[in-house]
Amino acid sequence: MMKKMHFFQAVLLICTMAIIHQARGQTGDPAFVRWVDTGEQMGHLDTSIQSYRHPAGREVHLVAAIHVADAAYYRLLNEYFAKIQCVLYEMVKDEETHPTVISESSHPVSQLQSGMKALLGLTHQLDEMDYTSPHFVHADLDPATFAQLQGQKGESFFTLAIQAYLQEKQLMARGQLKGFSGFDLLMAMKSGRPDHALKWMMARQMTAMESMLGGIDQGMDGKGSVILRGRNDKAFEVLAEKFKEGKRQIAIFYGAGHMPDMHQRLIQQGFIRSGEQWLTAWDLKPSP
Repeated sequence: MMKKMHFFQAVLLICTMAIIHQARGQTGDPAFVRWVDTGEQMGHLDTSIQSYRHPAGREVHLVAAIHVADAAYYRLLNEYFAKIQCVLYEMVKDEETHPTVISESSHPVSQLQSGMKALLGLTHQLDEMDYTSPHFVHADLDPATFAQLQGQKGESFFTLAIQAYLQEKQLMARGQLKGFSGFDLLMAMKSGRPDHALKWMMARQMTAMESMLGGIDQGMDGKGSVILRGRNDKAFEVLAEKFKEGKRQIAIFYGAGHMPDMHQRLIQQGFIRSGEQWLTAWDLKPSP
């Protein structure tokens, strides 16, 4: 029974990663997601926009995304992107595939996100963001390339789930992850606001996400995972192309888990962090 509970907790952590991906970067690096506790089972989950400037006059904004959040969060993002010259967005799709089709995908991650949207009483990024804007540019792998690279590394959703399970056990053994019992889950589901209770339980796991994803992103061969670093390679290829085309102000709109690696890449290219802005994605307020 205990092994089953540990595995279920790992699955819940995978659900959390599918939603937010990462709590913060390495020591000294900027945070991209934070949980602010304001009372008993109350608080707010925020994402950051980290801004960078290059001596050559180029400007990059790393906009950390939470894929399932309050509708107000996506309205703020749409308003922000309306002021940006070029927005590079993530989405494993063919160029001719419209983003709204992805929301109906049978991929395990898409199914997880859709399920968590309904369970937590939130809305999905693909339903709220305006991807039809002409300054939105696809900057991610296509499905065929993604599958090919994963096959070369022996990476799959199943292997990532196993890695998450093993990382979870190590974190609990070191006291870096606070566990929860089957009774906790039962009480959350039986409460008057199960969506609120489950969101609060997920928020408690945020401090473990850095170590969790740090282990997973080593990849099966120890040289980085396709799902994170491999897709970042593609995003930075498109970033370089847009700079060559004359763009001077570019936002990269990707899951927060991609951002620590992107931050390091920008610093290595001579960019200097110049600003920080926070947006509330989940607002856990007391019951009316």
